[in-house]
Amino acid sequence: MHLATATTTHVEKRDERRWWALIVLALSLLLVIMDGTIVNVAIPSIQTDLNATLADVEWVNSIYSLIFAMTLILWGKLGDIYGRRRLFVAGLLVFGAGSMLSGTAVSIQMLIGMRVLQAVGAAMLFPTALAIVNSTFIGKERGIAFGIWGMTAGIAAALGPLLGGWVVTNATWRWGFYINIPIIILAVVGALLVVSESRKEGASGHLDVPGALLGGLGLGGIIFGLIDGQTYGWWQTKETFSLFGLAWPFANFSVIPFSLIGGGLLLILFIWYERHLEQQGQEPLFEFTLFQYRSYRFGLVTLAIITLGEFSLIFALSLFLQSIQGLTAWQTGLAILPLALGAFFTAPIGGRLVDRIGAKPVVLSGMVLETAALFWLSSSISVDLTAAGLRLPLLLYGVGIGLATSQINNIVLADVPVAKSGVASAGSSTVRRVGSSLGIAIVGTVLATTLLQSATAGLENSQLLASNPAYTAVRQQIIQKLDTSSSAFGQDSLQSLMPSSGAPGGTNGQNGSVDQAALGQEITTIFKSANATAVKNVGWVATFFVALGTLSALMLPNPHVEETPAKPAVVLPLPEETIDVSDVVDEAGLESFPSSDPPAW
Repeated sequence: MHLATATTTHVEKRDERRWWALIVLALSLLLVIMDGTIVNVAIPSIQTDLNATLADVEWVNSIYSLIFAMTLILWGKLGDIYGRRRLFVAGLLVFGAGSMLSGTAVSIQMLIGMRVLQAVGAAMLFPTALAIVNSTFIGKERGIAFGIWGMTAGIAAALGPLLGGWVVTNATWRWGFYINIPIIILAVVGALLVVSESRKEGASGHLDVPGALLGGLGLGGIIFGLIDGQTYGWWQTKETFSLFGLAWPFANFSVIPFSLIGGGLLLILFIWYERHLEQQGQEPLFEFTLFQYRSYRFGLVTLAIITLGEFSLIFALSLFLQSIQGLTAWQTGLAILPLALGAFFTAPIGGRLVDRIGAKPVVLSGMVLETAALFWLSSSISVDLTAAGLRLPLLLYGVGIGLATSQINNIVLADVPVAKSGVASAGSSTVRRVGSSLGIAIVGTVLATTLLQSATAGLENSQLLASNPAYTAVRQQIIQKLDTSSSAFGQDSLQSLMPSSGAPGGTNGQNGSVDQAALGQEITTIFKSANATAVKNVGWVATFFVALGTLSALMLPNPHVEETPAKPAVVLPLPEETIDVSDVVDEAGLESFPSSDPPAW
């Protein structure tokens, strides 16, 4: 049926491809998050295959985190200026090139260099993808879109170890990078077909180079210090810092405090310089006027607190299940699978609830469930912990993540003008990255400190090790090794602490005979108990931070879905012109046809 009209008022229609675009954007998020977890699982194989030192192989992950965090704000700003889809596609191509070259690396130096390329690509596409979601969806669809976005993040974090374990077990670590290529091809084609271009109208095109250098180097110093503080020592040198043959020259002072203090000073200069540009009416790299929006201000505070503890226990649990309980990477991934299932089913539900009660109650409900689940998990951790005992608390935790994490970005960006979506999204991504790094630093410190204290106490209180001088000598050797060891987490590390049979106190030692089987069993029991205590303490720390984030969420505004603005009156048609009736329906403000409704996720 067609009607004719003499005059029609143009009303901009919503992009009918927007839900397909969301799938493409979610693919990119899946790609970035899963790549990091796959590489984590593959690190031991990489070290063996490329004959790399432990210090060098640790840079495979560290350099990626550094470059990613350092450049997020820069790329978010460039996306606002030159086009978000354009930068998104470029980021996919750069990430793809880095993945392909990482897979073909013939040396650890080449692999580290290609991880830099990967990190640049990830930093290009991550904030721009979130900005496109923010600028594309409005009204009740906004909550659903952010629900799907958050669901993807939760699934990727949980399934990464599962896929990584399968790849390393059944193929080679190189396929951990090659597996990205088909996903990238699909995402590039999809982006060109269904993602609409958007940018900040009237942008000057000026790039704040001093701000980019100050902010990037400052963030790099902070992130490096937080990630590697436990490795190199928070104050005194624990391990000599070196990269590509260049070593830290000061033997008595660790590189970490210099990195943290230097990074902090550069960030202070960055804030001063950016505020100065704003006062001069110039265009800074990051616009601190964004903090005038309550949703952005309190949203970032809540996001920072949440990320301190949200996945800390999952990291420690994965380590515990593999190193102490003897599960493979694949089995560990299966054990954590209930978390992904919980997030998968509840994130879209949370998106639909936003239309009825607003985003704040959804986030608060998720945070309460997360806190309860973490409390349950922490209480359950023991030497006898099994994968079956994790299923229900992890499922509840996934439900909480599906509700809270999916909608926190919705609140953070709710009041931000669409023109500034890129830099605002980059700001939230940076806060998440810094919070996550700080959380990892706290987890590492809690693990190492608790493990040392619990293991030492267990050794000193052991009746067997105090039963004769030979055992006492062995105990003293292990305690001395513990004091100088960076970690005793896992069977391999535990084996390195065991004295050799020819050492004093060994089978042929001068202080009496030693039953090696009984000694090994006793020490293994002590260290398993110490490791369980360490993971339990991490659980309590994670519970504290998520509970604190729940209290912080009380300060969040509750941005409800805006009412549909009044549409212009429909002008009666004249015979000479025709339009489709769907145009009239859209202009009249009535419900759209089913073809534009969101799919039933």
